[in-house]
Amino acid sequence: MNNKKRSIYLYSGTHWDREWYLPFQGFRYMLVDVMNNLIEDLEADPAYQSFHLDGQTIVLEDFIEVEPDKRQRLQKLITDERVLIGPWYVMPDEFLLSGESLIRNLMMGHEISKQWGVTALKYGYICDIFGHIAQMPQIFNQFSIEYALLGRGTNEHSFKAHFRWQSPDGSECITYKLEDQSGYGAFSNHIVNPVSKLLGSKAEVAKQKRQLVSDYLDKEAERSDIPVILLIDAGDHAPLRKETSEWLQWLRKAFPDDDVKHVNIMEMGKELLPYRNQMPVKQGEINETAKAKAEFVHLITHTLSSRYPLKKWNDQCQSLLEKWIEPMLAWGQFTGFTAQKAYVDLAYKYLIQNHPHDSICGCSIDQVHKDMEYRFAQTEQIGREIADYYMHHERQQYAAVSTVSSVTENRVLAIYNPLPFARSEVITLDVDFPLAYSSRYQEPFGYETINSFKIFDRDGAEHVYSVSSIVRNLKVRRHHSQVDTVDRYRLSLKVDMPAMGKTEYSIKPFAEASRYLSRISQCENEAENELIQLTINRDGSIKIYDKLQGKLYDGLISYLDDGEIGDGWFHVNPIEDQLITSIGAACRIERVENGPLRAVFRVTHSLKVPAGIERDNYGMRRSEQEETLTIISVIGLSIGAAFIDVETTIANRAKDHRVRMKLPTGVDSTIYFVNQPFCFVERKTGIDESTEHWKECEVPEKQMGGIVGKRRGDGSGIAFVSAYGLHECAALNDDRGTINITLFRGFQTTIMTNGELGGQILGDLQFKYAISILQPDTSYADLIRLQDRLQAGMMSFSMPVSTDYQLEESTSILQLGMSNICLSILKRPENGEPNTMVVRLYNMSAYTAVTPLTCIRPIVDAFEVNFNEEKGHPIAFEENSLQIELGPWKIQTYSIKLMK
Repeated sequence: MNNKKRSIYLYSGTHWDREWYLPFQGFRYMLVDVMNNLIEDLEADPAYQSFHLDGQTIVLEDFIEVEPDKRQRLQKLITDERVLIGPWYVMPDEFLLSGESLIRNLMMGHEISKQWGVTALKYGYICDIFGHIAQMPQIFNQFSIEYALLGRGTNEHSFKAHFRWQSPDGSECITYKLEDQSGYGAFSNHIVNPVSKLLGSKAEVAKQKRQLVSDYLDKEAERSDIPVILLIDAGDHAPLRKETSEWLQWLRKAFPDDDVKHVNIMEMGKELLPYRNQMPVKQGEINETAKAKAEFVHLITHTLSSRYPLKKWNDQCQSLLEKWIEPMLAWGQFTGFTAQKAYVDLAYKYLIQNHPHDSICGCSIDQVHKDMEYRFAQTEQIGREIADYYMHHERQQYAAVSTVSSVTENRVLAIYNPLPFARSEVITLDVDFPLAYSSRYQEPFGYETINSFKIFDRDGAEHVYSVSSIVRNLKVRRHHSQVDTVDRYRLSLKVDMPAMGKTEYSIKPFAEASRYLSRISQCENEAENELIQLTINRDGSIKIYDKLQGKLYDGLISYLDDGEIGDGWFHVNPIEDQLITSIGAACRIERVENGPLRAVFRVTHSLKVPAGIERDNYGMRRSEQEETLTIISVIGLSIGAAFIDVETTIANRAKDHRVRMKLPTGVDSTIYFVNQPFCFVERKTGIDESTEHWKECEVPEKQMGGIVGKRRGDGSGIAFVSAYGLHECAALNDDRGTINITLFRGFQTTIMTNGELGGQILGDLQFKYAISILQPDTSYADLIRLQDRLQAGMMSFSMPVSTDYQLEESTSILQLGMSNICLSILKRPENGEPNTMVVRLYNMSAYTAVTPLTCIRPIVDAFEVNFNEEKGHPIAFEENSLQIELGPWKIQTYSIKLMK
């Protein structure tokens, strides 16, 4: 630290966990008191300049619901910039959410700030989040946020107080690192509380007080070469400190050579701008475990695997809104379908109210997580209703061209692809037939009656299919109170779907038996296609042979069970523990589907595990009493697929344990990769053993966005791709290149309770994922597209039509070239501009990428917009297409107006 005059910023605020060791209503009761006192105290003390509301805006809604008559008084304090709000709606977790959820959260924070008469605070306040994603600076920059404050994931020995945090594309924020010991409560813990305990005469106390504060200021000054110090006074649920004005007077008098300020934290950011080039640069994700034996600085890793069902439901809700509902409403502008914007806003509101870090991370009391279930259910119900009305609108188009008298047993099968690329793949879908379908056949002596039909495309080409199940006499609600009774056939069908659009097939009765006799599996435990060979091993693990590269991946998908005495924050094994493996456990292997397009195997493990943890005066250990952990994996291989698809169900009847999936990749590399919002990051395998004496030693478990993999030097390799809910992986530094996937943890400890049952997540747990073989030319964008397919699937329906019905030509609302550029979202603009689509794209590579973007209609206007959908530069277009060029890891949003 040099001898320049120091700027000392006293930051006043609070950190408001909306729900944590109390449910929402418990903390709201506290919030109302804090806010009422805040209004009274600020009105009574005009010298009190600024109070920060934790970067959130939801607290305003929560308060005004109870105290609506206080809005005018609070609004004056906000418009006078004495109460500072935004940019967030809620302070979220970063690692567990989609990029679109983070963006929507910030959009909501900005909109609510606008409703209160101000611009949201342009400061990336993320004081208590459990680590930080690589692309957060770019996201902030797209909201004109150039400054950030954070703490967890950093250490004082490796981070200066002021540094430049850079995203992979080069976007950066000037960032303040909270001190290790007390974080955002430093002023209270290091100054106010110690001063209150000083003893002696008035003169002695005054001397001690100045020395104590001077020592702390000098210590803070040593954390940076830049003469700017932050004294942050924003503890958990802290009210306004009434003595702040007195403290300011004292500080200015005690340290006359320093410039003591009590202003908007943006002013500190602006003062730091000239020092930008002096600051060290930190690139990418921030996720160091804590070295110092300090109260605040924990990273807290294992929230990634707490309360799996909530994380799964969150991923499903995000996917429903981002991949179906938003695009449907954008398409609807051109197909005659609409739904009120308020429905989508409300769905997002319920969803993002589940995104505060103590909520989505699964580290609160049980009641908090029960309340989350209601919010997820509301999001899902709104989304499903919009989708149902959209499909009803589509069905009505067919009804309009088919009169009752002309309808035959010919049926049209309409299939919808929400993704911006064409798909040629085997899908599983349900087709409903009337009970009296006339074209049937029976195997030799009539043991089972089967509908006989053929499927054709628009060109008249027959499409092979197989039937995997028939549910007879099934009641199906179509729309409102319309109910049909049908026979439902589940088919595997090879389809060619256009990008983000609809394709039609014709289902026609066939007079003879409609059989297809070729089979993809020629052995009871094996199947193969053009690219890979799948073998189910005797122990229930699997073997995949890459036919193109000549590589073998063996022993994949076994299970590990160990003890758990931790909580929602941390996984902890008891000293007396057993690690139980499925290798050697009872196992049953069945082939349950085998047709010309697809083979499916069902593998059942019955794993004996301890029933829970025994706790007594002598310690704790896994119990001698056992429960059977039944694990059923349905493993499929389709023609043309470079991956196997898996659905695993675990009947969890045991407590206090962790279950992981083991994937020995056989890839000899010390690097592995995972996805995060808008990018992939690469990490070293294993752990840093030099952290063994740290307060929080490094653990092998780290974040993933559902994708983790390894590659050899020649580019070949293997990747695990999860559809929903799985966010924790560990890449070991062993001779088998093992990757472990944490499926779930069951624990009883919750904060400030004597233990609760909810964290044990007893019951049936479902997982959906793929294991993909990587060729040298398989890109990160290819893996994102695979995950998109797993998450989105497709929607379809079939309807009777007349014999002369002509299948429509397939159309695409939007098509993106197959490059390294991916679609994040297609949506209607927030301002309601008609015939306009907002398209967000991102480059999933370290190289500049170029691709065409083609729309269904001619383009009238096109602009770059920021994440808040504020217009920027116009962009060139030709007819109905744009040429998109994005720099490495760049995210860009476009507003595109189409011809009516």
